[in-house]
Amino acid sequence: MLQKIQESFIRYWQSILDQAPDIIIGFIFLILFIFIGTLLRRVSKNRLVKRMDDLLLINFIGRIIFLLFTVIGIVIFLNQIGLGKAAGGLLAGAGVSALILGFAFKDIGENFLAGFFLAFSRPFSIGDVIEVESFMGTVKKLSFRNTHIRTFEGKDIFIPNAMLIKNALINYTRDGLLRYDFVVGIDYGDSVGDAALAIMEALNNEDRIEHSEDLEPFIQLDEFGTSTINIRIFYWVNSYNFTGQIAILKTSVMDKVLSNLIKNGFSLPADIVELKIYQEGQPIPLIMKSDNKTSAGKL
Repeated sequence: MLQKIQESFIRYWQSILDQAPDIIIGFIFLILFIFIGTLLRRVSKNRLVKRMDDLLLINFIGRIIFLLFTVIGIVIFLNQIGLGKAAGGLLAGAGVSALILGFAFKDIGENFLAGFFLAFSRPFSIGDVIEVESFMGTVKKLSFRNTHIRTFEGKDIFIPNAMLIKNALINYTRDGLLRYDFVVGIDYGDSVGDAALAIMEALNNEDRIEHSEDLEPFIQLDEFGTSTINIRIFYWVNSYNFTGQIAILKTSVMDKVLSNLIKNGFSLPADIVELKIYQEGQPIPLIMKSDNKTSAGKL
């Protein structure tokens, strides 16, 4: 029994030694194709960077090139060491395997296809501020399975790509412009026209908001409130500096509008509460309290 095991081991070892040149050549081809894939990925990324600004698409194309050459290297390696049928079966069964894996790993396949569509449809780029569902942050990276965003609180969130495809996605910095608005209330005794002039004067003196022909700030009469006439103020800002300028600009704009209205003599009343007494002719009981005593009376 022991002799048979030794003879089997010797034959196995001899077959390995006989195939050693083929194994070495196959391994060299595998390393060579991995090296070529890495080199072409780097070259393609350098070339594409000069022609386009979309880093998401550039990185995605680079990964596909590397993956393609790696697969070719594996097939050549298997064929070189005498596993040609296995290599052919690997390629022939790719469709069946993809179908089986598609059912077994539905979410992974779904996210992969979603990543492919995101890379080529390009609803966002690296550095854009996006919001989907309740997640909002700056895009850092797009991979085959998920998209990495960093929130303004410093949290790193990896969102499955399928979620970005299935749900409404808001891109705050795609064209660099956002419109903001707020409401200010003036007294019913004040002139709406004069208030509008004072508000526009404050907006025109703010250089950090947009003042081009189609992006001029404007105002509209919003509603007649209980205590005030409400005026809604609209203005455009440059959204590329989302976390810096925009974070403090709205406060500055509101402060300038408020200061200019007060400077021009406009009052900004609080809510007025009106009390109605339905028992006419009846005295109103009053109770006055102090630190030392309590007194009651009628009005």
